[in-house]
Amino acid sequence: MSSPAHLARTSSDVGASAMKKAIWRLGPFLGLLYLVAYIDRNNAGFAKLEMTQALQMTEAAFGLAAGIFFIGYLLFEVPSNLLLERFGARKWIARIMITWGIVAVLTAFVQDATQFAIARFLLGIAEAGFFPGVLLYLTLWFPRQYRTQVLAVFALSNPLANAIAAPLSGWIMGLHGFLGMEGWQLVFLLEGVPAVLLAFVVFFWLPDRPQDARWLTAAEQRWISDTVAEETAATERAHGRVRLAAVFGNGRLWLLILLFFGVVFGAYGLGLWLPTIVKGMGDFSTATIGWLVAVPNICAALLMLPWERAARKQGNIPLQVGITLSITALSLLAAVAARDVPVLALAALCVGMSALFATTPLFWSLPPMVLTGTAAAAGLAFINSVGNLAGFAGPYAIGWITESTGSAVWGLLPVAALTVMGAAIGFVLSRRPEFSKPVPIGAGD
Repeated sequence: MSSPAHLARTSSDVGASAMKKAIWRLGPFLGLLYLVAYIDRNNAGFAKLEMTQALQMTEAAFGLAAGIFFIGYLLFEVPSNLLLERFGARKWIARIMITWGIVAVLTAFVQDATQFAIARFLLGIAEAGFFPGVLLYLTLWFPRQYRTQVLAVFALSNPLANAIAAPLSGWIMGLHGFLGMEGWQLVFLLEGVPAVLLAFVVFFWLPDRPQDARWLTAAEQRWISDTVAEETAATERAHGRVRLAAVFGNGRLWLLILLFFGVVFGAYGLGLWLPTIVKGMGDFSTATIGWLVAVPNICAALLMLPWERAARKQGNIPLQVGITLSITALSLLAAVAARDVPVLALAALCVGMSALFATTPLFWSLPPMVLTGTAAAAGLAFINSVGNLAGFAGPYAIGWITESTGSAVWGLLPVAALTVMGAAIGFVLSRRPEFSKPVPIGAGD
């Protein structure tokens, strides 16, 4: 007869095995999908180097068109995530990817600033629900102590996307004349196709729930389902089951939205304008700009996982978010101060972007601490959609500042200000018991 200690050890071994398989089967694959999405969102920043002249767009008009993506995103984010909960991740994520891939490819054929703005708006509608849908999907697979770990693997695609897209887009723009198209058109065309192709992989390979994963044993499937169900029940006992109608008036949710607003303002402001900022630092070729833009993103990619792990070991995740955003703000201010010394400015951007991107997996581990079920589906989408209005405000604000001052470098100042706001909210939440309790370290960390 097995002793309780032996049974506990056996369950722990099964859980560790299940999590190891799930993290490395799902994390990199979902990260690849988000990498493609992130490239299709931000490649306009590189195409801009030629497109604004070709379409006779002003800096402010580009910022408005680039940011309007998030208006469509806002309008359709919550409905899309609720439909994902109904139809399952496999079908719905595949549908999202086919739609956004087609829109991304068609952006290559816009004729003026108005058509470009319409294309960006449609891209936002098409992609709505993807990111929060993945977050909701991960809550079905990973208990709390493993969630920030897999979120870090998933969110690693952000800096990797920028690091890959910058030199890739620079190289593609050098293919000017291929297929009878200009370089900026080829960026949209060639970088939009992978989303369509990967949609078929999602449909035929991605399991909706642990019970559908053939690569898990029956015991591992039960361990995941039972552990997640127990954790959900514990959250509902502690905070009550938040009903769907009450989600949008939840004060904690609005604090998280404001915090996320600061993160997104920086991420998309920098993502779309960094090529222009780097171009303003010296007389660089398009290919050189591509490699220089890649440097801060490569640094962020290398530091994200160890940074997230160190922060998680310290405990009190909101406090760690406040610290990383404070480092971001100070680094961006240093980049502005060193704007006439490109090496120093680029070094400051490396630190700032590393801290900013490390914030993402830490932040997204917070909402599931107080939201479950359908409320989680709506809440995650609501945080992402309203917070992502900063994705409209950030590019537009930097575009207006660039046009007013003649230099995109000054656009780093509002980014620094918004990250200070996010840091302040992180420090406030660090004093709330529902958010500040330590997150156990998953086995194998």
